Amino acid sequence: MSFTTGASRVCCVGILCLLASNASATEVWFEEHGDIGIAYESGELELHYHFEDGLNGVGPLDVEFEPDEVTVLVGGTSVRTADAGDAFFGYLGMSLGDTYYRLPQVNGGPEGADALGLPFVGIATEELDVAGFTTMNLSLTGLTAPGDFALWQGGASALLDSSDGIDGSDSFSLALNGHDHFNFGFSELGVYEVEFTASGNLTGTGTVTDTAVFTFNVVPEPGSLAALVSLGMVGVLRRHRRRS
Repeated sequence: MSFTTGASRVCCVGILCLLASNASATEVWFEEHGDIGIAYESGELELHYHFEDGLNGVGPLDVEFEPDEVTVLVGGTSVRTADAGDAFFGYLGMSLGDTYYRLPQVNGGPEGADALGLPFVGIATEELDVAGFTTMNLSLTGLTAPGDFALWQGGASALLDSSDGIDGSDSFSLALNGHDHFNFGFSELGVYEVEFTASGNLTGTGTVTDTAVFTFNVVPEPGSLAALVSLGMVGVLRRHRRRS
């Protein structure tokens, strides 16, 4: 990516953060690989960001950030139109012909994150190298956003999906000391504050949990920023909380 393109994206997300008072992150992740990581340190489970090759592929290696220190930019190349061959669009409660936005599960190929210039987001438990964990689950427990959020890998149902309400079914098991990638889907433009809860069973300790909010900014190309503002996409937000 050229400096001009990257700078435009940073500028775009910066303006949106000013317009949306709930977007307070200080760094913008707009391309290259990184992970939502789960670690266990000093007796506590910790959700965080981990960039093995540096944020956006530059800077210090193996750098980590707190969830509220980064906004994930979901740029204009993420846009998709639901068609008959795109079965997973239904996860967001949409119909044929609807537009939605996706961070892809794969990095290679013409529809991969690398070719589209999008973040390649993994979910990693590789830092859970302590003995004794028997399970690890990730749950969607809250959402503040202009639309719906879903996470999937294909198949008949999403792993997480806010379009039918957030409840106990919005949870799935992660492999211990592993690393995997998923599709991250968004139904509308705007700022999404996605609340994840990690919960694991540790022998001799019981259940340990951590809850954190990860911010995704779904934006058009910089030249279309005026359209975003005129549509009022940073206006009314729908707040979902998990039902017990």
